[in-house]
Amino acid sequence: MADNFKKIGNWIYQDLPAVSSTNDAVLDLLHLCHAPCILSAAAQTKGRGRLGRSWEGCNGNLFVSFACEIPTKQITHYAIISALAVFNTIRFFAPDMLVQIKWPNDVLVSEKKISGILFEKGPDNYWVMGIGINVAHTPKIKNLLYEATSLADLNIQTNRLDVLTKLVSEFDTLRQIYQTSGFSYIKSLWLDNSYQRGNKVIIKQNGTEITGILKDLDANGNLILQTENGFQTLCAGDLYKKDNK
Repeated sequence: MADNFKKIGNWIYQDLPAVSSTNDAVLDLLHLCHAPCILSAAAQTKGRGRLGRSWEGCNGNLFVSFACEIPTKQITHYAIISALAVFNTIRFFAPDMLVQIKWPNDVLVSEKKISGILFEKGPDNYWVMGIGINVAHTPKIKNLLYEATSLADLNIQTNRLDVLTKLVSEFDTLRQIYQTSGFSYIKSLWLDNSYQRGNKVIIKQNGTEITGILKDLDANGNLILQTENGFQTLCAGDLYKKDNK
């Protein structure tokens, strides 16, 4: 059955004109091919982000989901890997811009959000990694946590499929490094390019605010914050600059 599908790298691949959500649609592809696969779409009508937020589906942007086997204990590592893959992709197309990773896995260009990533559990040992990158359009959404941008707004002319090809290459390279050498090098790459490292930030989670200096990641990929009461380890939340919450 897998031989009937297209390939991108070593992945089985399908591109559709429109879907409600690539995270949902890739599960249908996985059911057919029973192998790691990628599904992208030219349009997405009901995309979703972290914490139940919606993801604006502007045509011409990249909407893609990867389905692959990931040990559950490594999922936080893969969140870091996915952010680095997007970071490297954006930096490839925008080499002269300030590109940074905002914990946990958003990518910012000059402090404006250009992408989002959502992990969801799939069947058996499979996880689904949904990625949205603003390529051709900047979503016009009120009350964003961070102002949005797109490659087009940065005067970079490309298309969603070229961005996807680069993204897959970067993800595969980083995954191979991780599988061969472990998390330490991946962690160092993330820290070298992290937004607000060494500065005082606010982390909002579950209706509370935690203030501290962004110091490090632990061996599991969780954030280490230096607070007035000592070091605190966080696995989820929204990060804000101390002067902009």
